[in-house]
Amino acid sequence: MSSHQGADPLVSFDELTRRRMGRVRRFMRTHPRFVVVATVLVYLMLSLLGLVGRAIDPELDQILMLAGILATALALLFRLRYPMLVLLTVFLIESGSIVLDAGGGGYSGIGMMIALYTVGTKYSGRRTIPIALFIGAFHILLFIMTGYPDVSEVLDEGESIDDYGGAALMLSISGGFMLGSYVAAAAVGTNIRNARIHDAEINHWASQVSRLAQVQERHRIAREMHDVVAHSLSVMIALSDGARVVAKKDAARAETVLAELSGTGRAALADMRRLLGVLRQVDGAELSPQPSSGNLEQMLDGFRVAGLPLTYSYTGEPLPKDTTFELTVYRIVQESLTNALRYAHGASYVQVRLNREPQWLVLEIIDDGDGTLSHSVGSGQGLSGMRERAALFDGTVEAGPRPEGGWIVSASLRIPKCDSSLLEPKTNPTT
Repeated sequence: MSSHQGADPLVSFDELTRRRMGRVRRFMRTHPRFVVVATVLVYLMLSLLGLVGRAIDPELDQILMLAGILATALALLFRLRYPMLVLLTVFLIESGSIVLDAGGGGYSGIGMMIALYTVGTKYSGRRTIPIALFIGAFHILLFIMTGYPDVSEVLDEGESIDDYGGAALMLSISGGFMLGSYVAAAAVGTNIRNARIHDAEINHWASQVSRLAQVQERHRIAREMHDVVAHSLSVMIALSDGARVVAKKDAARAETVLAELSGTGRAALADMRRLLGVLRQVDGAELSPQPSSGNLEQMLDGFRVAGLPLTYSYTGEPLPKDTTFELTVYRIVQESLTNALRYAHGASYVQVRLNREPQWLVLEIIDDGDGTLSHSVGSGQGLSGMRERAALFDGTVEAGPRPEGGWIVSASLRIPKCDSSLLEPKTNPTT
């Protein structure tokens, strides 16, 4: 058994997601503080480059712009914890930087793009994109009010670039690029957020499926335990009663009954160990196979030894080799005969009939005992388990008293599409 078997599906999906990301994205996802610091350092490097040429003879506005860059870098250190507050802080600082630049065009907008990206990863696109559009439009307005672009340089004597509409063209290009950059940063952040939500939904789905599978497995094990315990104990009680009766008259017969009693107890213990072994999920454990329709004759022989006047007949084509289908047939017959052994007192016959039709298998277990009242006051767990098993194959199970006396269990199961068989057809009843 591999190390992945029995693992939590939620953990397994997280591992698959991390592998799909690649090394770089996986490192960034698992080291968010490093990413924050690295982003701030990149911002400082790119923003300070624009001030290098002006550092020879700095003026007050240049010093204030440097202070704004450092303040923006400090604010970006807290962008993951307070995204909206950081966005507002960066917006105010960088708006002031545009005014201080006074039409020089030295504003880069990198800090604003980082802040908008962070907001996009935390909030929906319906909120983030309009914010990006508003900030972009406001900054374009500030550029216009501060006189950007400054194109007063003369091309030819008496002519300026303004005469050719150069100012409007430069403003359109710069403003469009800035607005597009803001919206693009917010959109990338929104896409990252949507991807994370998608992963979280799949994680939740995997967790829900895991819980549902656990509940279904508990129900399946409860059915198996009921079948094993009820069948084995009923047979063992009948065998012990029979051994006590025949011990005084026929010692050899009593020895045979006691041997069957011992074998039934050992088989029940083995079945319980198998079920508990599945629950423990021990690596490398060798588990015996589930009983199938091929073991039906062996089970019927056990009931005969326990005292049931049992006959069995099978008609039709061979049954398909389907493990779940064979186990369903086995358990339905076993539960029905266990009830007959417990309740059908004085029965002169118990008949097990299996009829294979083109698409259905019809099972009938009939007895003529006088245990109708006892049947009706049972716990109902066995019948409920049979119906749950039959439902796996679109089948039904009905049980009740017969008009002529006795009890009948009738079940129908849809035949699964398989070719081979473990159970050969039998046209004549065997006793």
